[in-house]
Amino acid sequence: MENKTLMLRRLILAFAATFCVFFMASGNAFAGDNDFKLSRLCGETGCGTPEAINDFKTLSRAYASLLAPMHFQPASTLGEEGFEIAVESKMSFSTEDNSSWKATNKNADAQSEDGKYAAPDLFATIQLHMRKGLPFSFEVEGVFNWLANSEVFYVGAGLRWAITEGWWFLPDLSVRAHAGTVVGASEISLINVNCDIALSYTWGLGGIASITPYGGYSLLTNWSSSRPLLIAGSDGAFESVFRRQQQFMHRGFVGLQLKGDFFVFGVEGELGKQVMSVGLKIGADF
Repeated sequence: MENKTLMLRRLILAFAATFCVFFMASGNAFAGDNDFKLSRLCGETGCGTPEAINDFKTLSRAYASLLAPMHFQPASTLGEEGFEIAVESKMSFSTEDNSSWKATNKNADAQSEDGKYAAPDLFATIQLHMRKGLPFSFEVEGVFNWLANSEVFYVGAGLRWAITEGWWFLPDLSVRAHAGTVVGASEISLINVNCDIALSYTWGLGGIASITPYGGYSLLTNWSSSRPLLIAGSDGAFESVFRRQQQFMHRGFVGLQLKGDFFVFGVEGELGKQVMSVGLKIGADF
């Protein structure tokens, strides 16, 4: 038991060190193309025009999807004594160019004749994801991720219940609720609440490993608003705000997990209306 505990501590430190090294190595990308200034969406009369509000909603919807963590887990839980820690990478692409992207640093000096601006070529996040099994097929999770080439971070936690876990030959079915918020973006308040349902089935591979395909549906609810923004008007500078907006986003996901005695690997794809993502997971499972 002591050896297992010591190994767990060492692996946790190793994952934390890997995360920190990546974070520090990418530190020179702070205040990069993926950061944004909401005041660029506003006109001389402020942020209350229909065009500005629509751009704010579009931009908020995109960043809510980009920062929301991928599922990265089958419907089965880790078990009452199980614990998992993983480093996960998510690469996302915007499926549309629109006027809201003029708020990003990438387009700070760009000009557009048709009113549409190009989205950043790639949005990459790196995430530290921890899961702990509980009795009665419940499980809790915590996530911390960073949007590369930006100063934006995301912190969240969730609770999952595997409804049919251990029911003979039936596939595992689970439901999950997850909530998180954005930190580091000084101009915006953004809160995500994610509810999803997943289905998976596990096959053993010679008693030394297992493979689990899974898929599901996710409903992401987002609340976003701005802090006071300084607008340069014709009669001098003044403050304006974007009031709170609530939006709903539908997403589907499919993935595959390979699990050994201690280590777990996974790949996942996710498709939404405005953003599509692919991800890779490497972790330790106890």
